[in-house]
Amino acid sequence: MKNLDFEGNKDYFLPEDQRKYFKKPLDELFCEKKDINRIINQISNDESIPKIISVGDVVTQTFLINSIIPDIAIIDEKVQRKKIKKQDYSLFEQEVVENPPGSITQAAWNKIRSAIKKDDNKIIIKITGEEDLLVLPVIIEAPYNSKVLYGQPNEGVVLVTVTKKMKQKARQLLLRMVKVDEN
Repeated sequence: MKNLDFEGNKDYFLPEDQRKYFKKPLDELFCEKKDINRIINQISNDESIPKIISVGDVVTQTFLINSIIPDIAIIDEKVQRKKIKKQDYSLFEQEVVENPPGSITQAAWNKIRSAIKKDDNKIIIKITGEEDLLVLPVIIEAPYNSKVLYGQPNEGVVLVTVTKKMKQKARQLLLRMVKVDEN
């Protein structure tokens, strides 16, 4: 296996010929609105879950509509690359970081790692660029048994339970990306 830099000391870029590997849901896909709302309410009531993390604007809005604040939310204020109406995120501690489309920057990875280490704050990370691939460092950095929810375009919401196997799956996908030196 290639040596991976999971310490966030490099930026990663997803080459066009590798994108097909990232289109399949990583874990359980929920397509019906009632099922999505049910699962969000179910995990929010489970105090044994170390972290609940939403990646994407629609998923984060779904939490908030259900009066649930995830521990960490990662948004880019876009849905399928189109700007959306700004929401009220005043209940969160707000962070901002740049992450261009098709990439995972060192700065974004480090911001995620830092947010996961905080225990008493609800944090929203606003991405300048695109948040889609940031689910990988979230899974790699999150404590076991955390729940990560992200949008599957035109299909629904994916619920990932962070396990050793899921962390390995995220690392395998990261291997398909190209490490680039920060300029």
